[in-house]
Amino acid sequence: MMTPNQLTMMRRRPGLLQWAICVLLSTPTLLSAQDRAPTSSTSRLHRTTVSMDFEGFTTPKYDVLVAATEIGRLEEVNVSVGDRVASGDVIAKLEDGMQIEAVATAQWRAQMHGEIDAAQAETRLMKLRLDQLQTLADRQVARPDELKRALADWEIAMARELSAKEQDKLRGLELSRYQLQLQRRKIRAPMEGVVAEIFRAPGEYITPADPAVIRLVVLDQLYGVFNVPVEDIAVFQVGGKVSVFLMSASKSVSATVDSIAPDIDGESGTIKVKVLIENPNGQLRAGDRCQMKPDQTQAAAKRMPRRMPSPSMVKRTVPIKSPWETAVQ
Repeated sequence: MMTPNQLTMMRRRPGLLQWAICVLLSTPTLLSAQDRAPTSSTSRLHRTTVSMDFEGFTTPKYDVLVAATEIGRLEEVNVSVGDRVASGDVIAKLEDGMQIEAVATAQWRAQMHGEIDAAQAETRLMKLRLDQLQTLADRQVARPDELKRALADWEIAMARELSAKEQDKLRGLELSRYQLQLQRRKIRAPMEGVVAEIFRAPGEYITPADPAVIRLVVLDQLYGVFNVPVEDIAVFQVGGKVSVFLMSASKSVSATVDSIAPDIDGESGTIKVKVLIENPNGQLRAGDRCQMKPDQTQAAAKRMPRRMPSPSMVKRTVPIKSPWETAVQ
């Protein structure tokens, strides 16, 4: 309670009364802001002492849509979902009757050697005639024009023999081209993997707009994909070891950091990290939820330093002079 003298003094100074009211109204806001500041800093300090676990999922190392290289009607599919195939295995085939006939024709033409035999025989005959005329010319019995004519006939015969050999090589190349066209009607697995999905059934027509026939996944190695907050990315490096716990298998496995994205996702403030998980027996499944924990020694050495709370954020009790004490002074 104020004494009558203090009330009289405050009535004489109305500006001093307004200042005191403003100070009293603003003081709780300042104190509440100061009370909240240590909570934020405390949470950041507490985070550094807790082991970091990052949630993500697994994906196959390779997820390939095996497509046909040519258009046509799909004649047969040789695999089922879940089958394991090796590199080069024929997993499907387009109709190839026309290509088979073209190969048979090209093979027959490649075996033809009548033109070469005739050209070689003519070359030998022209060579024999030229030798005989050369002998007569040495005895000065043959005319010079006859010798020149025999030499020209021999050269023409050799050119015809060369042309016949070139035609034989062309027929061999045509055979190789038709054989390649026949092989292209077969759809082969580009790598070892497991058939995950079949898009086409026998009898459907394959078009250039949608050539995919089979989805093939490689599960010998899996990728674990995680979105790591940017403030924690310093604890990871390419080639470093991490521990990954897989939910469905209920087991932890060792993995290697394969790649770290160079950019930050602006919406989430995270960086994508991919780790490589060995799966030689195929026991682990792709698409499984998982948690990643970095190496504790490496995390402690490379964790980004946290800002300690500044002195301005620490709660302090500031003495406030009462209006009547200020008036007395």
